[in-house]
Amino acid sequence: MATKKAKLTPKQIEDIYDSGQYRLTQERSDFLLPQIIDFVRQKKWINLRPEYQRRLVWDRRKKSLFIESLLMNIPVPPVFLYETDLSRYEVMDGQQRLNAIVEFYENQLKLTGLETWSALNGYTYQQCPPRIRSGLDRRRISANVLLAESASSASEVNFIRRTVFERLNTGGQQLNAQELRNSLYSGPFNEMLIELAGNRLFDQIWEIPPYDEHYKKDDGFINTDLAENKLFKRMTDCEIVLRFFAFRRPSAIKGSVRSMLDDCMASHREASSSEIDAMKSSFISSLDLAHHIFGTRTFQAKDIQSGKWRLSQPLFDAVMVASERHLESKSRLVSNRTKIVKNLEAALSDPETYEIVVGRPNTAAAIKERLSIVDDIFTNHC
Repeated sequence: MATKKAKLTPKQIEDIYDSGQYRLTQERSDFLLPQIIDFVRQKKWINLRPEYQRRLVWDRRKKSLFIESLLMNIPVPPVFLYETDLSRYEVMDGQQRLNAIVEFYENQLKLTGLETWSALNGYTYQQCPPRIRSGLDRRRISANVLLAESASSASEVNFIRRTVFERLNTGGQQLNAQELRNSLYSGPFNEMLIELAGNRLFDQIWEIPPYDEHYKKDDGFINTDLAENKLFKRMTDCEIVLRFFAFRRPSAIKGSVRSMLDDCMASHREASSSEIDAMKSSFISSLDLAHHIFGTRTFQAKDIQSGKWRLSQPLFDAVMVASERHLESKSRLVSNRTKIVKNLEAALSDPETYEIVVGRPNTAAAIKERLSIVDDIFTNHC
């Protein structure tokens, strides 16, 4: 039976408060827009997208309207920074606003959808008239800075960062399931999911602009093509990778899909570096085998009604798991790839099988059945 925790006395509670525990040290400053650009370029404001943050979700119009608000000197909310080291700051809240400023000043953003200043639609910063640029250069952004002395240990730093992030974001755009996992289960396993989602072959298959060409890790800048990709924008690419690790062990397939994915994140949160390396290798090897077999149609199925080929996450689950289970038979499977492709196409021509393998029944039983169907096809050609 669990021991009941002793209740603290009022004096003990006051002592905790007086000690400064759970109390942040902060200061407030105002920065001109050109200063912000300099801070980002000089890497004083680092990591515009910490690992526990969501990816950019503002579209070009929303970014443009924010720039218009600055031009009109409309008050905007402050950003929140965490002092990771003396004079070096991590952006905790305000990444959408700051990235809009950076993109505009670096001529990566053409204004669109402006209402009051519609004459500036289609303009980059450099194309704006000199007086407009000078006006923007005088605008300021307020920043609340949480100071490093707020925490006494690395674990306390992480607690502060995530607590502040979660409290600041309760009123904003609702995070989806994978964005929540990214925040709640940050660590080596989560970082591995993000890395694998940037694998060049994975991006090629899922029609995602390659990370290595569109993402500058040093300053966190993401090219618009990648930032606005529907799979990248809300971390669906990371969730696709996660599905492989959640479904690869039959004993883990139980309950709802969401609970399986959550459980997978939780159970691997403290994975060792050797475990991470092994999982990463298994994913890449399985992906490579799948591509050797299916080529340009990897994870694609022909729609049974329209006849059009389309990418399928459930088919990805089944093909990837089957590929991993038969990695030792890679040479035979590749030799028999034509037969495997034809047999899978024949199986998916049946409406009932198509619904199981490519459809979206989110039950443990359906997942097990689709894995079994594809696995049997692989087994027959080992």
